[in-house]
Amino acid sequence: MRKIYAVLVAILFCVSTYAQDIHFSQYYASPLTLNPALTGNVNGVFRVAFNYRNQWFNIPTQNTIAPYQTYQASFDMPLLRDRLGNDGFGVGAMFYSDKAGDGALTTFSGLASIAYHKAVDRYGKGRISLGMQAGVVAKQIKLNNLVFENQLDQFGFNTSLSNGESYYNNKTILYPDVNIGALWTHAPKDKFRYYVGFSMDHLSRPRESFLQDESNRLNYLFKAHGGCEIFLNRDYSLSLSPTFLFMLQGQAQQYNLGLALNYWINDDVAVFGGGFYRVRDAAILNVGVEFFNVRLGLSYDINHSDLKTATQAQGGLEVSLIYVFKKEKPGRIQYEKYCPLF
Repeated sequence: MRKIYAVLVAILFCVSTYAQDIHFSQYYASPLTLNPALTGNVNGVFRVAFNYRNQWFNIPTQNTIAPYQTYQASFDMPLLRDRLGNDGFGVGAMFYSDKAGDGALTTFSGLASIAYHKAVDRYGKGRISLGMQAGVVAKQIKLNNLVFENQLDQFGFNTSLSNGESYYNNKTILYPDVNIGALWTHAPKDKFRYYVGFSMDHLSRPRESFLQDESNRLNYLFKAHGGCEIFLNRDYSLSLSPTFLFMLQGQAQQYNLGLALNYWINDDVAVFGGGFYRVRDAAILNVGVEFFNVRLGLSYDINHSDLKTATQAQGGLEVSLIYVFKKEKPGRIQYEKYCPLF
């Protein structure tokens, strides 16, 4: 029980001081959580995305097994393509839910997003995209799922005793949230294309406190990301995709680097895989398949940070699913419909 108490206290301390937002190892498969400027940047009629992350399932809790779980679902689509020419306009919505361990801290968010994609040349080879998201975030803390010093007796921690914190139990806080982002995509050649993006979350720095501390505000979250796609053969069936992500929130930083290989077996079926690295935290292995416009990805984190003693080097299992309705077939690029894969 002492291990449980120490772990939970450490987690709550991190949450209350330098809170860091949710993140996915397959961040490229969760476009609307990565950057609102990706809204409507779809090479089809509409896109549905779903992500599930299960991590740290070896850290002890009161219920023995209580991993940290995150769910995300989004929908977006382009509008007015016939009227805007090489330009584009997109709308979408995104929802996510996050549960920490025994559920002592849970988060739910719902955001709507819009983006405009402006072509900078007559052929639409380069486009600047600007996007914005707005919605609400709800957080709840369940102190009954934690243990406190008031519950310590001569035999150890006794969870049947009162924790003395009942006033705050099951308390929910609700606040508005606004995110903005920009994206540059360019396809100078048929066999080479790249993108670079930047986003800033929590634009208004909303107040976030279970203790009625008006001075406690959520830190800005800055994200810079990019990548490219290089086709390696004449029939466009094999491509290489390097990618990167940098995140900064308060004193928390995260660096991701990766490389993936895509191979189209035919117009409807493809396989992909790669290796990624989250600096000072984990190595990430990723494999997947795309069939009839459904792209399914599976990744696993091998943790090597200071937390590896508690996690036994087991990080996170993650599943991503993306469906694009009436997706364009692979081949020579249609510039106005270029959508990054990684």
